[in-house]
Amino acid sequence: MMPRSVLRMGVMDYYLCANGAKVYDRAGAELFSNDMGKDEVKQLIEALVPFGARWNVHSGGHSWIERNGVSYMIAEATPKKLKQLVPRSPRHLRSIALSLVHRFVGERGKRIVRSILPVVDSHERFEKVGCSFPSAQACEDAAALARGLGIFEVARVWDCELEITSAGVTKGTTADWLMAHLCIERARSVAFGDSMNDAPLIGHVGRFVAVGNASDDLKELSDEVCATLSEDGVARWLEEQMEEASAADAADN
Repeated sequence: MMPRSVLRMGVMDYYLCANGAKVYDRAGAELFSNDMGKDEVKQLIEALVPFGARWNVHSGGHSWIERNGVSYMIAEATPKKLKQLVPRSPRHLRSIALSLVHRFVGERGKRIVRSILPVVDSHERFEKVGCSFPSAQACEDAAALARGLGIFEVARVWDCELEITSAGVTKGTTADWLMAHLCIERARSVAFGDSMNDAPLIGHVGRFVAVGNASDDLKELSDEVCATLSEDGVARWLEEQMEEASAADAADN
């Protein structure tokens, strides 16, 4: 599910995917997996029917999303995106437009379907499931019920959207696994995030940096904030850190 542009660069050694349910190396070999079975997903779908949930599921590196769920997300995202339009450069406008298009027509590896149930019936294991709702209150109530089932990890991404993994599976717990696998001390790690499904990384890494376009809730929890994604915030932050480290090494020598 990684963007082709990232894969072509060939600079990433490991990929932590699906909110921590999978870890792959640069060759695409699976190093870690903690996913959900078909029966668990069916139980979840049935439990959230009263809240008007519309679903997306992720299995074997592919994603499926219900068309009505796309409508929910468009309704939620469009007002926020419109507020970002002025003043903006052509690069910012392109980024905003692509974000909305991706929500409507899907991204690489994502397929739009009328109903998610046939997809669930035809697969045995799922890395992650997501659902969107017609209102923030419906989303809040659904999240409480899903957590009450005791077998899921529930992340509220935006006001009307949840992402759900198997109990105990978060980006934070899987970051712990990867650092242990690589024998890296937590103090030497840093993570970046833009929505509340990245919040579980806090406390599991040495520093957590929210990008400038992150939600206000996430910014309040972060150690610091860098520039927005469209302004190359992550790259600029890393370059600044490397320049500071190089300057410190030069001074020591």
